[in-house]
Amino acid sequence: MRIVDRILGRRLATTGELGYFGLTDWWTSSFSRAEQAHIEAAFCASGLPAHARPLTRDRGLVTFPTAAALLTVLGDRLSEKPEDRGLALRVLAQAEERASAEGDILGRHFVYHQMIRLHSRWKGTFADAVDLIFAACHKQIQLAPEAAQALRRMRPDEPLPTHLGYLQTSALLEQEGRYEPAIELCKQAQAGGWGGNWSWRIQRMARKLYERGQPVKSISSSGMTPL
Repeated sequence: MRIVDRILGRRLATTGELGYFGLTDWWTSSFSRAEQAHIEAAFCASGLPAHARPLTRDRGLVTFPTAAALLTVLGDRLSEKPEDRGLALRVLAQAEERASAEGDILGRHFVYHQMIRLHSRWKGTFADAVDLIFAACHKQIQLAPEAAQALRRMRPDEPLPTHLGYLQTSALLEQEGRYEPAIELCKQAQAGGWGGNWSWRIQRMARKLYERGQPVKSISSSGMTPL
């Protein structure tokens, strides 16, 4: 039996997208068999053939350039239901770890993007969601200059997309009435070339400050001091 187990273990370690990226040990140690089945079913719910198992057996049905890209998509598939948030958090934590270990700047950028989306979706359900949004936004904003360079190298003829970290943080700060740091973040995003209606947001919050009788003043060069 132990020989059979070793043979099967070796086969599982070399098949599927998880095996290809060397994630088999993490997969088996981080999730129960029931969780693994649930995650694979969630991943396959996007029009793949019936009974397909691209994560653990049928490599090639979908392809990903990096481990972080695979795990980020997997985290997205687990963001649809609040009861799956814990699974998504474990997947995205591993995505961040792999991207960091491999020096994958864009991998980290998109992992943080997905973390922000996950916690924003369930902001009204989990008490810690807002703090986790701010944490993921902070990480993505700190990475923004490097991510911008990487995106420009990859797509030199395209403008930068919207930066969710800047967008969500400034929106949350505005909701809290903290207009000055929110304006600073919008200015930083605009200066970095990130897409978005930053001028309109700045003008709207500057008007609110004026109505309070407060002038707009600079907080810091990074805009992150209040966080």
